[in-house]
Amino acid sequence: MQTRVTTGAGPRIHSICIGRPLPCNAQLRSKVTSFPRLRFLSPAPPLQQNTVTVHAGSDSELELAVFRFTLGIPGFDDTFIPRVVGSFGILILIANHLLGPDTVSDTQTRSEIFAAVLATICIASPTIEARLKELEPGRGRQAAPQEVQGAISTFAIADSVLEEQKQELAWASYALLRNTNTCGVAVFRGQQAVMARGALGPAANADGPQACLQALSKAQSSIKSQVTMDTSKDGGQVAYLQDNGALSSAGAQSWAGLVPTGVNSILMCQGATSSDNGVLLVLLSDRPRAWSRRERLWGLAVTEKLENSMRCMA
Repeated sequence: MQTRVTTGAGPRIHSICIGRPLPCNAQLRSKVTSFPRLRFLSPAPPLQQNTVTVHAGSDSELELAVFRFTLGIPGFDDTFIPRVVGSFGILILIANHLLGPDTVSDTQTRSEIFAAVLATICIASPTIEARLKELEPGRGRQAAPQEVQGAISTFAIADSVLEEQKQELAWASYALLRNTNTCGVAVFRGQQAVMARGALGPAANADGPQACLQALSKAQSSIKSQVTMDTSKDGGQVAYLQDNGALSSAGAQSWAGLVPTGVNSILMCQGATSSDNGVLLVLLSDRPRAWSRRERLWGLAVTEKLENSMRCMA
């Protein structure tokens, strides 16, 4: 919108902007010259790149590239870099102390103690980080593995389960696989396996879903006889085999082909019902100490929910 104002020097046109102000050419030139000139060049190819497309409007979209630089050493997790640095620091500190003078000053002693403390913190930081991530549900969640050693991917639900109960089983297993470090889920009701999903052992290689469940049903008696369940204050029972040592002590590899060789921890939750129709939830993970305390309580709550929904099963 423009207005014409007449003065003694002649007509003069003033620009009146409504909405976003439009700077004049002189203002644009001053803004451009006030910043250093930038050249947008293509960066060197990173080791890992994730591209995210953000829709800014109906006719435009903005692509954001997130780069993550790693050492690129095959088989080496970058989270252990502080541990390597701390180990080298300890070695250098020891070498410096041995090659130094026989008489050590108080200043050098304090410096060596301070360096030893820093190196110890670096060595312990990966473990501390892992424990802190386990404090809240989902915080320790890692990317699902492409393949678990010795595992077969399956999804089977018993035909005797009602349609509403099939939906409960499907959503419960999906939530556990999606939000925790679980790679395989098996649900037993009494002596029968009613659902199997995810990465399971050789029993999942049976001919058809129902044959798979029949093969897994044999594992229930082995679990009952070889695993001691701890009673929860809420009435249910939980057994947590957190590493390979606990798996070996419980004889997990002999559970009728339920557990693949790549599994490093198992969580079992038994509902409050002590009858033969009680629900047993078995979770498998490819990493040790996969579930935090809150996640174990959540697994017990899911078990009780499934038990309540399956009481009317034919």
